[in-house]
Amino acid sequence: MQGERRQVTVMFADLAGFTELAAELDAEDVHGILSRFFETADAIVTDHGGTVDKHIGDCVMAVFGAPVAHTNDPERAVRAALAIRAALPGLSAEVGRGIGLHVGVASGEVVAAATGSAAHRDYTVTGESVNLAARLVDRAETGEVLVSEAVQQAIGERFDTSTAGEISLQGYSHPLRVWRISGAVAEPQSAGTRPFVGRKAELAQLRGLLGTCLDQLRGHLVHVRGEAGIGKTRLIEEFMRQAQTEGIPTHKALVLDFGTGKGQDAVRALVGSLLGLEVSADAAARHDAAARATTEGYVDSEQLVHLNDLLDLAQPAELHAIYDAMDNAARLDGKRRTTCELVRRLSRREPRLLVVEDVHWADPETLGYLASVATVLGKCAALLVVTSRIEGDPIDAAWRRSTGGVPLTRIDLTPLRRDDALSLAATHVDPTTRFAQTCVERAGGNPLFLEQLLRTAENATGNAVPGSIQSVVPARMDMLSPPDRQALQAASVLGQRFQLPELRALIGDDRYVCDELVTGFLLQPEGSGFLFVHALIRDGAYASLLQARRRGLHAKAAGWFAGRDATLHAEHLDQAGDPRAPGAYLFAAEEQARAYRYERARRLVERGLALASTRADRFALARSHGEILRELGATAKALTAYQQALDAADLEADKCRARTGLAGCLRMLDRYDEAFRLLDDAEAGTTVAGLELELARIHHLRGNLHFPLGQIDFCQAEHARALEHAQRAGSVELEARALGGIGDADYMPGICVRPATASAGASSWPAMRASAGSRSRTYPWSVTA
Repeated sequence: MQGERRQVTVMFADLAGFTELAAELDAEDVHGILSRFFETADAIVTDHGGTVDKHIGDCVMAVFGAPVAHTNDPERAVRAALAIRAALPGLSAEVGRGIGLHVGVASGEVVAAATGSAAHRDYTVTGESVNLAARLVDRAETGEVLVSEAVQQAIGERFDTSTAGEISLQGYSHPLRVWRISGAVAEPQSAGTRPFVGRKAELAQLRGLLGTCLDQLRGHLVHVRGEAGIGKTRLIEEFMRQAQTEGIPTHKALVLDFGTGKGQDAVRALVGSLLGLEVSADAAARHDAAARATTEGYVDSEQLVHLNDLLDLAQPAELHAIYDAMDNAARLDGKRRTTCELVRRLSRREPRLLVVEDVHWADPETLGYLASVATVLGKCAALLVVTSRIEGDPIDAAWRRSTGGVPLTRIDLTPLRRDDALSLAATHVDPTTRFAQTCVERAGGNPLFLEQLLRTAENATGNAVPGSIQSVVPARMDMLSPPDRQALQAASVLGQRFQLPELRALIGDDRYVCDELVTGFLLQPEGSGFLFVHALIRDGAYASLLQARRRGLHAKAAGWFAGRDATLHAEHLDQAGDPRAPGAYLFAAEEQARAYRYERARRLVERGLALASTRADRFALARSHGEILRELGATAKALTAYQQALDAADLEADKCRARTGLAGCLRMLDRYDEAFRLLDDAEAGTTVAGLELELARIHHLRGNLHFPLGQIDFCQAEHARALEHAQRAGSVELEARALGGIGDADYMPGICVRPATASAGASSWPAMRASAGSRSRTYPWSVTA
C-alpha cells in the first residue's frame, strides 16, 4: 500500500506483572499464556474493526483507522480495550494464574505505510499518537484504561470517564491531561441524535400554535417549508420531543419517493400510528388494532370495512361483498371519512400532534387525504404539521381551497445565521479553528451540509473541505469500513426506509448490523427498521454505485421481494433493467386493483406500459389499464386504453376481451349501437375459442345494454345466458353478477317497461336485434301492468 497521512487511534494493551510471571514459570507455560492472551486480544481487536499492528513482548499494539477508517475509531478502540479487560478473568481461570492488564489509547495524525527493508517490510503507523499511547500504557495501573484528551473528546458521553489529572511524560515539553475510562454508560444517548441550535423563533411559533390548540381545543394546519437539508426534520424532531415530554401523543408519517412497501405509504402509516402500530406491524397486530378501534369507539362499526383497507387487512366474508359493491369513489370517500373520524375522536379524548414529512413527493390521493384531515381540525384539538421543499411544493391555492378554510400558518426556514452555525460547529470541533471556519463558510447556513462536513473532519486528513453536499456524502463513505460502505450502498438501493433482513439479503451477510452507520449519523432506527437520516444521504450513496452493481443489487432486491411485495418486486426489476418488469407491474397493478386501490394500480400499470416492448405485454397492460381507468370513472381514457389493447392483440381471445372492454365503455357513454356491434364481434371470437368466461361477460354486458333501453325481456334473457356460462366456467363472481342483472330486471314485479317500437314477441337474439329499432334514449316509452 502507498504511504499516506491518516487520522488513527492507537491502543497498547499490556499484561501486568509479566516479568515476575516469566521468572516463576517454565518457558513453555509462559509461551502458552502469551498465545492465549494474543489469541483473545487479537480477535477482540479484529471484531471491533481494528488492525493488530504488532506484538511487542507481552503487549498488543492495535490501530483503528488504518488501513481501514471508520467514523468512530476512538470509540471502537476504547470498546476493544474494555472488552479485552473483561476477558482477562476468564483467561486467568483457563490458565490457572491471575493475569492483569493496563491499556493506553491515543488519537492523532500518523503516517501509515509499509516500513522496513528489502528483506522485511510491514505495514505500520508512525507518529506522535503512537508514542503517546505507549507512554500512557506505561503510566496506567493494573486494570486501568488511560486515554488521551483527543480520545476523550471523541467518545463524548458514551463512556463513564473521569480525569486522571495532568501528567508529565517523557518527550513532551508540557503536562498532558489524561482521562480514565471505567466503562460504557449503562444507557448511552441515542446514536445519531443531532444537536439543536438556532431556530428558536420557529420553535416558539410551533409551540405557540400547539398551546393555542390545547387552550381552545381547536386544531391548526402548519406548513414548514425549506430547501433540502435546511433543518425541517430537525426542527420537527425537537418540537415532537418537547410535545412528548409534556405528555402529548405524537404521530409521524413520511412520504417516500421510492421503496414504499405494503402499508408504508404516509396515510396508512399515520392511521397505524394513531392506533399504536409501528410501520412494520404484522397482520395479527393490525387485526387487533382494528378490533380495538371499533370496540373502544374510535370508528363506527360500519367504518370497519374502510379501516381494514387502511390497515391492509383482508376483508372478512361478510364485508367483502359490501366493499365489492361500492364504486371507487365511494371507497375513497369512506376511507377519507374514516381517517378523519379517527383523528377527530382520538383528539377529542386527548390532544394530538400529527406530522407528515416530505409532501413534495405526495401523490394526488395522499394530498386529498391530508386535505380531508385538515377539514376536521376546527372540530378537534389536533395540530397537523406538513413539511415540504420549496421546489415542487404542492401546498398551493387549489389545495388550500380543498381544506375547508382551516387556519394555516406557513414557516419558511432560511439558512442558519453565522453565530448559530458556529454553535453547531462547536458540538464537533473547536469553532475557532480555520477548518471550522471554512466548513461554516462552505455550508452557507445549511445545517445538514455543515454537520456532514464536520463529521468528515473528525476522521479527515488535512483541511480539505468538499465543495457541496453532493460531494460530502462520498467523502463520508470513504471513511467507512468496506462492509459498512457496501451495506450503505445496498441500503440506498432499497430506498429511504428499509428492514434489516432485506439489507442482509442484499449483502449476503445474515449477521450484519447497522450500528456503525447509525453512530456515524447516516442511518437512524425507525421501529424495527432503519431510515436514512436524509434523502440526500441516500441519494449520494446511490449515486456512488456503478451501473452494473446498481442493477445487480436491484435484481437481488427483486428476488427478495418476490412473493412478499408485488409492487417492490416490480420496481426493483424495473431498476435492474429486467425484461420481466412489465409483467411484474401488471401483476402488482392487478393486486392493487383487487384491493380497490385503483390510483396506485393506475400508476403501476402505466409504468409497465412505458416499459412494454412485446405485443403480448402491451395488450395485457393496456387491457388492465382500461379496466382500472373505467373503475376510476375515466371512461373516455378507458376507451382509448381498450383500443390500444385491441390494436396490440394477436390472439382471437385477446381481441374478444378488448372488444368487450370497449363495449363496456361505450355503454357508459350511451353509445349503444356501437357497443352492440362490438359485442357481436366479440361473441364470434369466443365461440371459435370456446371461452366460457368471456361469453359470460358478453351476455352480462349485453343484458346491461338492454336495461336502459327498456327491453326487460331481452335483458333477463341475456343475463340468464350469462348465468349459464358463468356456472360452466365455475366463476362465482360472474355468476353473482348475472344473478344481480336478473334481479335488477325484476325490480318492479308485474311491470314491463319497453320502447313502444319493440316487439314483445321477439325472443331470439337476431329477432331481438331486428325488432328493437333505433336504441336512442329518446324513444317513447310504454308501460303495461
